[in-house]
Amino acid sequence: MTREESWNVAGVTGTILRHVQALGYVVSVHRLSGSLLRPDLACIEMHAIDGERQHVARVALDEPGEVDYRCACLLAQMVGIDLEG
Repeated sequence: MTREESWNVAGVTGTILRHVQALGYVVSVHRLSGSLLRPDLACIEMHAIDGERQHVARVALDEPGEVDYRCACLLAQMVGIDLEG
């Protein structure tokens, strides 16, 4: 399994993460489940790492909208990608 396959994302979300990767970052996607005490804390977390710099975007799974896409957009903004342009 390649790193991109491990992301388990599709469409535009994958394109955004590949763009971040093309800037030289190692990108990873983590799907975190809630604990027994706080099951409502489940979230998706995406990391972009380049040497000593690490950017982490996190979106709770109970928030409205496409959480994978929103998290990827946050990560892209953190590394300086202008998604509106």
